[in-house]
Amino acid sequence: MRALRAISTLSMRLGWAAIVWVILAQGCARSAPPPYIRVQADAPRLEEAPRARAHLVVFWAAWCPPCVTEAPSLRDLARRPPDGVAVVTYSHDQRLGDAERHLGSPADPGLHLRLDEGHVQAERFGVDALPASFLVVGDQVVARFNGPRDWNSAAMRRLLERLVREASEPDLRGR
Repeated sequence: MRALRAISTLSMRLGWAAIVWVILAQGCARSAPPPYIRVQADAPRLEEAPRARAHLVVFWAAWCPPCVTEAPSLRDLARRPPDGVAVVTYSHDQRLGDAERHLGSPADPGLHLRLDEGHVQAERFGVDALPASFLVVGDQVVARFNGPRDWNSAAMRRLLERLVREASEPDLRGR
């Protein structure tokens, strides 16, 4: 009888310990970073880009359903970008007004919205589908994001901050 009671008490304690561990482990877990392609290439020149340590260059169009899907989170990120990051948005629309219908009319100033006439910038960046985005730090492209994103999510903000920080650190290998 005594042994049965001891086993019962032990199993209750282990059960509570397991529950507490699961709750604490979930509270500490962070979501995985959003998918991206790491790049190390010279960046094309950004005409009239705002002064910033890094630029998130977004290629976008109002006629592109995935682009329209990401528009609210892109606007939110542009309003409150991570430290040192400026958003530059190139529209593939015929008129700026088409893009502004989805990005705000007039477009939020933080988006630095402009037409990519003749898709000149898209060609320079190697854009083959929309939406496509690139993180440029200094004069280097360090990441490519294909497809729509939740730009203002905590995981995306952490990723952008980390990529900017890593690209801004001096190369410790002496190169």
